[in-house]
Amino acid sequence: MRISDRAVARIVAAAAASVPGTTELGRSLERIAGRTYPRFDVLVDDTARTCSVEAYIAVTWPSPVTDVAEAVRATISTWVREYTGLTVTTVNVVTGPVVAAPRVTTVAPTRPTLRPVTVAPLRVTHPVAPPGEPLRPVTVAPPVALRPVTVTPTRRSRVR
Repeated sequence: MRISDRAVARIVAAAAASVPGTTELGRSLERIAGRTYPRFDVLVDDTARTCSVEAYIAVTWPSPVTDVAEAVRATISTWVREYTGLTVTTVNVVTGPVVAAPRVTTVAPTRPTLRPVTVAPLRVTHPVAPPGEPLRPVTVAPPVALRPVTVTPTRRSRVR
């Protein structure tokens, strides 16, 4: 039984699209130049019943890029194995651009539970001179007088 590269590529595309955090990216001119995301290169070896995949994906912000790439790799491998019976030898996932999500794809972070902080009251004491020694006055240096700074403009040369 022969399974075409194109048939496996469609399975790979559906598998990658099922992972939250991936998105399609590319306008009509970029499609002509081949700069769209996702893109997939699939190679099927019918005699060995194996398959290798190169997946180029775009990730939505604020999804964790490495987690999305690992999920895409695992999903592609599972779907190809289950739907075609081929052994998947390699799945390389290359993440391209990270773009703002049109809608939220991740769960909103939970707020931390705040608990009151308790502090032991401080005991304030006044300084005490050693027995038999009077307190010494504290002296502070007078402030430094600031002098005005004058800046003379320099002549600039013209760049031609």
